[in-house]
Amino acid sequence: MGGDKDTRAMRQAMLLSGLDQWGQAWSRCYGAGAMTGLSELLGDLRDALDPAAEAAVQAAFARLGGNEAAAFSFKAELHKSIAVALWHALIADESRESATGTANELGSLLLGLLRSMPEHGWVIVASALADIQIRCLEHRLAQEGLAQEMTQQLFAALAQALSEEDRKRILGGAGQAVIAWQQAQRATTH
Repeated sequence: MGGDKDTRAMRQAMLLSGLDQWGQAWSRCYGAGAMTGLSELLGDLRDALDPAAEAAVQAAFARLGGNEAAAFSFKAELHKSIAVALWHALIADESRESATGTANELGSLLLGLLRSMPEHGWVIVASALADIQIRCLEHRLAQEGLAQEMTQQLFAALAQALSEEDRKRILGGAGQAVIAWQQAQRATTH
């Protein structure tokens, strides 16, 4: 990445970008007022930058946004974590209307990744879906009722919305990850 100045600017850009994306996801589900504290934090962090640091952070933002492979591990973990957190909110919800809204936002977020990251977004979506399935198996989550229904509807809606190629690689990749996890679990119990 270059010298210390460039590294620091990239770290700041990643931090600000990550916080902003969490805030956007939560705001879409729960309204703008749900993230006022985060908005204040982002404002304080940006206000603390001098003009040269701000310019360096903006350049780092451009590198992050202009190349989907740039900081891919960060982007993958960020988007997967947001998706899994929204899914947890979804399965904890007792209101069908609210759960449906969260499921729609989660589905939109995952499909949006495929548009914003056409080359590698499918890896993140597959990873998020695998993580959700593994959590269901490992912790016996979404095994009944509204949580199970909403999770099933989410997977069905995604499968329907995906192109045949994306459906194969995303659902196939998620399925392979779940099978590998199950095999690893069996190996540790024997």
